[in-house]
Amino acid sequence: MKKILSIFSLVVVFVLGSCIEQNYPIWEGAEVEFQAAVVNAPVAGQNYPRLTVGNDVAGGVVNLQVNLVARQRPNDETITYRVVPEGTTAVAGTDFNVSGSLTIPANTSFGTLSVGIVNTGAVGGSVDLLLELEGNANIIPSENYKRVQLRITRPNPPAEEGEGS
Repeated sequence: MKKILSIFSLVVVFVLGSCIEQNYPIWEGAEVEFQAAVVNAPVAGQNYPRLTVGNDVAGGVVNLQVNLVARQRPNDETITYRVVPEGTTAVAGTDFNVSGSLTIPANTSFGTLSVGIVNTGAVGGSVDLLLELEGNANIIPSENYKRVQLRITRPNPPAEEGEGS
């Protein structure tokens, strides 16, 4: 008897549950975000991650994937970004080169922000470059994933003979 009652209860739940119309809202917004910010933990006390790269990186370029969180667009979308002075100790033209914009090609969900890293040689230490997506007239930056910081490390100069003896 308990088995029949249990089966009957399940049938009633499925029948009544399937009759409820469910209108889930569909988000129609459009945002851009750094993939690196999505998959990497933020720096302690900040809302962005820090990626470490050497100043002798292969090809002299670091490519950062930028995601379009929206329906794909039928035309190319130009997305602007900026170097954030607070959080940046690197010098444009000396440590890095950027253009200030990137393109998300038509009918895709990804673009690439390329940062040229200048090989300053073995001078020691490191410098930081904080980048922030700005978007465009139709696409806003994701508030949580719009920033990424690059820490550009520079090897120490070789020790001169007679040092450390």
